[in-house]
Amino acid sequence: MQKRLTPRELHERGLQHVVVDRSDDPGFFVSSWPIGYGHTTLHGKAHYRASHLSHNSVLVVVLSNEYTEGAWWRLQNMLRYTEDQGHQVALEEMDDMSTMPADAIGIMRACATMLALDAGFEWCFMVDTDVLLEEDTLVKLLARDVPVCFPLLDIIEDEFPGGQVASQDFQPNTGMHSVYWSAMSCMLFNTKVFNCLDHYAWHGHDSHFSQSLAHFGHRIQVDSDTVVKVSHGPSRHPSKTWDKLWEGLKRSYNRRLTERRDRRPPPDFDPAFSEGIVDKDGVYWAKENWARGGALGPYPEYYEAFIKELHGEEE
Repeated sequence: MQKRLTPRELHERGLQHVVVDRSDDPGFFVSSWPIGYGHTTLHGKAHYRASHLSHNSVLVVVLSNEYTEGAWWRLQNMLRYTEDQGHQVALEEMDDMSTMPADAIGIMRACATMLALDAGFEWCFMVDTDVLLEEDTLVKLLARDVPVCFPLLDIIEDEFPGGQVASQDFQPNTGMHSVYWSAMSCMLFNTKVFNCLDHYAWHGHDSHFSQSLAHFGHRIQVDSDTVVKVSHGPSRHPSKTWDKLWEGLKRSYNRRLTERRDRRPPPDFDPAFSEGIVDKDGVYWAKENWARGGALGPYPEYYEAFIKELHGEEE
């Protein structure tokens, strides 16, 4: 029996986004949306109609699927808690469009806005894969009920300290603060805000985005009562030497294509007493039904014979 193809070999053969048989594969992107009922009346029109959801619905968009340690299970627990509080929540992991690491992040954010608007979500929560969310992060931000709301970021390790907001420093648990700009690691928007922004607003530095908002009368509000940790500060490539820059880019490129994604459960997870499940690939899901459907990746039954043939496996 031949060895199974690695993620890199699948990528080189152009098959990574077609043949994915593990939920921690680099080509596995979650797209888990709540099931609606109106689509059953569309019949033959369903293939070109966007789904529209209800009041207080939230599309959670994660930019890429390359999570830092501990980020995935915290995201899952936050989604479960938010849903348990009565909100309708959907999760979409954006397929990384970057040729070089992070070079398409503005495009990905712009695509997320169109997805949230066209699907009829009231809120859109964008978060990076290095953010360590708390269980109640989203619920607390939603309770503020303001058009643009960011949590206060606590960066654990920052190689190039440059500040998180370009205004006066303020302490946690001091309420809401209007700021000139804030790092865009974690953001909640009422989707109506997106109607006044074109896709160019999402390119450039974080302060440029804030300037685009200001032209339409919107100001970023930072909720200092809602604090989230970020594992690493921005890469700030212009601050690096040429050799260090390319060494880091090569390492990131190889990791993005080949490394199994870190979707492990909480360190204290006990299947007998903890909520959620761990699937056959060791991936944690805060609710059992989230593991069974609504994800781009798990192959349908008619792919099984093809996958076995591809890997040289016998029936």
